[in-house]
Amino acid sequence: MKIQYTLNENDFLEHQLFTASKTERINKQRRKSWIMITFSFFALSVLFLNNENKFLLYYFLGFGIISLIFYPLYQRNHYKRHYLNFIKESYKNRFNETATLLFDEDYIETNDLSGETKINYSALEETNEIKDYYFLKLKTGGSVIIPKTKIDNIEIFKIKLNSISEKYNLKNNVELNWKWK
Repeated sequence: MKIQYTLNENDFLEHQLFTASKTERINKQRRKSWIMITFSFFALSVLFLNNENKFLLYYFLGFGIISLIFYPLYQRNHYKRHYLNFIKESYKNRFNETATLLFDEDYIETNDLSGETKINYSALEETNEIKDYYFLKLKTGGSVIIPKTKIDNIEIFKIKLNSISEKYNLKNNVELNWKWK
């Protein structure tokens, strides 16, 4: 089976956001940041509880409530901008370049701007499927990004991917409702 496609910055962004959402360290860091910011505002409001200056009490209490509710939205957009800037800087030469994937009997052969690569199926760790993409995660940490819109016959591709997964005992993650949060 042969697939030929191009990737744009949104394809790389979706991959980065998906990977970040599945990384426990990043999720822990995001929760910790949210708790620390919110706790800081509430702690400052408590400091002014017995003080004559009620304005500062209400000021910090208000910001504590605002950060409790809206900080996750800010943080989501902040991470998205961060990853987008990283992608623009790191992958700028890979946008809109034709890539070819050839699924052979024992390996995937990739051919793109950087050259040709053969990836043994045994080097795959897991397959991830979201609404618009397949991400084939490698044991070395990298991934192969495959946009579903670029696959001519999606049913044949699914059958091929399932047979590879069964043969090499790969973990299949299907999250068709995944969204960056």
